[in-house]
Amino acid sequence: MTRRSPRISPRLVVLGALLAYTMWALVLPWVLARPPGAASATAYAVGLVAFGVALVLVLRSAVTPGQSARARTGYVAVLAAVSLALWPAAHAWAEPGSQPWAWLAGFVIGVAPLAIAWPGALAVGTGLTAATALGAAVFDDSVLAATATALGCAGVVWLMCQVLVWLLRVLWAEEAGREAEAALSVAQERLRVSRELHDVLGHRLGVIALKAELAADLAARDPARARSENEEIRAIAVDTLAEARAAVQGDTVADLATQLTSAELVLSSAGIEAEFDVDGAAEHLPDAESRLLAAVVREGVTNVLRHSDARAVSLDLTRAPSWVTLRIVNDGARSAPARDGAGTGTGLAALAARCAAAGGRLVSGPVDGGRFELRAELAPQGAGSR
Repeated sequence: MTRRSPRISPRLVVLGALLAYTMWALVLPWVLARPPGAASATAYAVGLVAFGVALVLVLRSAVTPGQSARARTGYVAVLAAVSLALWPAAHAWAEPGSQPWAWLAGFVIGVAPLAIAWPGALAVGTGLTAATALGAAVFDDSVLAATATALGCAGVVWLMCQVLVWLLRVLWAEEAGREAEAALSVAQERLRVSRELHDVLGHRLGVIALKAELAADLAARDPARARSENEEIRAIAVDTLAEARAAVQGDTVADLATQLTSAELVLSSAGIEAEFDVDGAAEHLPDAESRLLAAVVREGVTNVLRHSDARAVSLDLTRAPSWVTLRIVNDGARSAPARDGAGTGTGLAALAARCAAAGGRLVSGPVDGGRFELRAELAPQGAGSR
C-alpha cells in the first residue's frame, strides 16, 4: 500500500518565504561594511547572526497562532536592541557612500507590524528612524539618503511580508469556519438522532411496558391470552429495533396519516378509548408540517401512556386558511401547571422548539374537568402569521 506523504503546513511555507525575503537583512549590512581586522569582522559577524536569530523569532511569532502579545513584543524588542548594538560598528565600518545600518533599521521597521500592534510598531519605527538620521549626522553622511534607505526598505519589506501573513490568516479563518461548521453539523445530527430515538423508543417502550403488565396479570388465569400478549410484545420490540436503526440512519419518514393510524391502534391495545376527528384534514399537508404534526401525535400518545391515568383520549385536527390546529385531550390529567411551549418533559420541550421554528407554538397543561390538553398550532406554508 502506498503511504501518503505528510502535507506541508501552510504556516511553514509562509515562514520559509518570509525568511527568504528577509535574508538580505544579513547580506547587505555585511557586504556594505569593511571591518578593519579579523577580530572586528568576527565580532560583526556574530552580531549579524544574533540579529538573524532575533529576526527569525519575530517572523515565527507572526505566523504562530495563539502566540501571546507579550512574547511578540519581547521578540521585537530584542531585535531592535540587537540592531542598536550594531549601530556604532555599522556606521564606523561602512563603505564610502553606503548605509549598512539603514538597511538593518529598515528590516526591523518593516517586520515589526507583523508581530505587534501598530502603536508599538510606530514607536519602534520612530526610534530607529531617529537613530538612522543621528548616525548619518554623526558620521558625516547624508541624513536624507540614510532616512530614505531605511524607510524605503521598511515599506518594501512590510508590503511583501504583510501579504503573505494576511493570506495565512485568511486560511486560518477559513479552516476555523470549516471546523465550526463541522461541529455544528455534528451537533445537529446528534440532536436529530436524540429526538428521533426519543420519539421511537418513548412511544414503543410505553406500549411494551403496558402489555408486559397485562401479560403478567393474565399469566395465571388466561395463559393463552398471556402468550398472545407476549407475542405482540416480541413483534413490537422487533419493530422498535428496526425504527431505532432507521432513526439513526436518518430514514424515518413518518407522515401524519400513518402516525394517526398507529396511535389509534396503540391506544386501543392499551385499553384506552380513542376518538379521532380529522375529517380528511391530514391529507394534502406539506411534508414538513405532516412530519411535525406526526411527531406531536407520537409524543402526545407516549405521554398519555407513560404519564397519565387516561381511560379516553380525543384527538381533533382542524384546518383553516391561515392555521392548522391539532388537539390531543385525555381524561387522566395529573396535577401540573399549564405551560405555553416547553411542557413538562424534554420531548415536549424539543417539540415546542420545532413548532416555534416552524412559526407556530405548542401548548400543554391541565384543563377543566380533570383533563390534560396538548395543542399544536401551525401556520400553513404560504399563509400569513396568525
